[in-house]
Amino acid sequence: MTPTASGGVAMSVTLKRKRPQKQPQEMKKPTYSRGLKAYFRRHSLDMRAPCTDADSPTSMRQLCWLVREIGVWNSFLENIGLELRENRPGRLSLYTFARCDPSMNDYGSVCVTLLAELLATHRCIYFVHFGYAGKLFSMKMSVIQHLTPNSSIEQFHVDGQAMDSDEMYTFIRAMWRAKPLSVQVCNMPLRRCDVHSMSIYVEVTSTLRELALVDTGFKVADTILLFKALEKSKSVEYLRLEVNTVGVRGAKQFAALLRRNTTLRLVTLQRVKLQANGAVAIAAALAENTTLVSLRIASNSIGPVGARALAETLKTNSSLSVLDLRDNAIGTSGAVAFATTLKVNSKLEELHVCGNVISEEGIVAIAEAVMDNKSLKVLSLFANGFGEEGVAALGRLIACNRTLVRLNATLESSYGAPRKHLDAFAEALAANTAIRGVQLFVWGTPAMKQLSHMLPLTQTLQYLCVCTCGPEIEQLCAALAQNKSIQEVEINCYLNLDDGTALAHLFETTTTIQAVTITKRVKNTCLIRLFNGIARNSSIWWFSVQGGSLTSTVCTAIAGALESNNTLACITLGRATAEDSSLELVSAALERNCTLQMMCMNYSATSLPALKIRQRLRRNMGMMMQAIEFALTRNVSKALAEAFEMYKDTPFFLQELAKSNGNQGRPAAWALIKEGERFVEENYFQITGVVKRAIVCVRRTRKKTNTTMFDNLNNYCLRELLSYLRVSDVQR
Repeated sequence: MTPTASGGVAMSVTLKRKRPQKQPQEMKKPTYSRGLKAYFRRHSLDMRAPCTDADSPTSMRQLCWLVREIGVWNSFLENIGLELRENRPGRLSLYTFARCDPSMNDYGSVCVTLLAELLATHRCIYFVHFGYAGKLFSMKMSVIQHLTPNSSIEQFHVDGQAMDSDEMYTFIRAMWRAKPLSVQVCNMPLRRCDVHSMSIYVEVTSTLRELALVDTGFKVADTILLFKALEKSKSVEYLRLEVNTVGVRGAKQFAALLRRNTTLRLVTLQRVKLQANGAVAIAAALAENTTLVSLRIASNSIGPVGARALAETLKTNSSLSVLDLRDNAIGTSGAVAFATTLKVNSKLEELHVCGNVISEEGIVAIAEAVMDNKSLKVLSLFANGFGEEGVAALGRLIACNRTLVRLNATLESSYGAPRKHLDAFAEALAANTAIRGVQLFVWGTPAMKQLSHMLPLTQTLQYLCVCTCGPEIEQLCAALAQNKSIQEVEINCYLNLDDGTALAHLFETTTTIQAVTITKRVKNTCLIRLFNGIARNSSIWWFSVQGGSLTSTVCTAIAGALESNNTLACITLGRATAEDSSLELVSAALERNCTLQMMCMNYSATSLPALKIRQRLRRNMGMMMQAIEFALTRNVSKALAEAFEMYKDTPFFLQELAKSNGNQGRPAAWALIKEGERFVEENYFQITGVVKRAIVCVRRTRKKTNTTMFDNLNNYCLRELLSYLRVSDVQR
């Protein structure tokens, strides 16, 4: 109180100004766990809210709240190279997109808390891939030591190439507590105690279906221990061991496994040093086994002795349908043995013997044996001793066989040499209506010329892979432009600028090719032309190429393709890198592109443009899943219907819908799309939330305007009206 001039007293009041509340986007992300609860509350979320996913069919499933709110979680996780993404309708995967050390990041500790919550409680997560570098959970070791991932996580994939070893071993122990369906561990040496605990789990589990161990430092004793456990397993159906040591003793233990186990169906033992004696032991066991369907033992030096033993076994074996013997030096005698087997075997569907030092005599023997075979569908023979007689024999094979659907072979030619065998092969391939795919090693201009002459004539070939070293890509592209059946093209050679121009012109003209893969690294000048061609294409949804350090000019070309192309869904650039200023161009174009679902390259978790690209890809992927959800459930939802209308005409959507529909095939997926279109047509006003009111129909004549009520329109009038409208045309 203060005195006034009149002798009175005046009262002063100090009002405390209320601090304005920060908006969610203005609130800084916490770097300590204690601030997480408040941060999520700002976004009207409770990070510890239970998963609301219901284990029910897709048409009845209640989606977890996390599925629509993954952006908040990813704002933390992307700082350590991890992301949540919706790969199936209502199902999430936790994936490593950039290899960085989380312990060096301010958000590492916070992410440990979030990951523990995700893995322990959220049943909507079905796939976990960890491939980060250094340490993550070690910042809160007690979390991972007591972590029990929920049992709805179906697949774990751990790549330990750069992970801290102690943390890696601790996480693997936690992984087994989840009782997953599929486990893949690669690029990490497992200790004997880890192998022992794994073997115990494999022996007693009733849930594990697939086990893949790649370059895990297994010794012979480790594989024997694992095989003994698999003998008693009642659940494991698929086993994959690669770049480990099985040896002869391990092969004999595997043979004992084949005699006792009745659940194992698919086995891959690649580069595990089986040798000839190991193959002989496995062959003897196969004579008694009736459940193994696929055996892949590439790169094991089994030689002619092992090949002859396996060939003899296949004369009586009644279950094996896939045999892969690539790069085993089986020689001509091994090939002749399999030729004899193919004359009597009626079960084998795939035989891969490429890269086996087989002479022309062996090629001819196999080709003649397959002529009358009624079961073989895939035959791989390339990288062997092909000559004129070998190519001629293959020509006779595809001229009379109507069972084979894929052939991998070699076409050789030289100037001045006879070309009758090439003519016969090309004519037979053009006339064959059963073969859907060929992979050809083409050496010499005459061979490429004959192949290019054949391509416009074939009407059923869908896949073509060409491996060459000559400058003949231009005539190949000209031939592909005239072909109307090939949907997938793979080119295995180094491209020059003229080749890039020819491919770009092919992209501009083709309306049937949907997938293109270029396996060799491409220079930036060639990449620019390729993406300029993609920009004018209307059919390709998959484009894979190996890039290097991408310049701003290349990124400008990529951005231009994203601006104008409406079908491209997947781009893979290998280990390509780009500066932030260049990635900004791609990110800006992707802001307006809703079609691209995947863009693989070497990302950095500290690059803001790279994070924006990942965010926009997740946005597109989420909308694609909404479209699939609508096609499967046909819910009255404007957001789902808008997504469905956006993607329903794209080839990638058809493929993904077929996968989500229980792999029932594309015809079934196409039927779902048609049913979805009818549902939108019949329920348009309910989906869009339009209120019934008078509709004025204006004719083009000068007569008096006619007015009618909505209820008076018949179905024909409604359909005519709705044919001009999309769900997105109605704005609420």
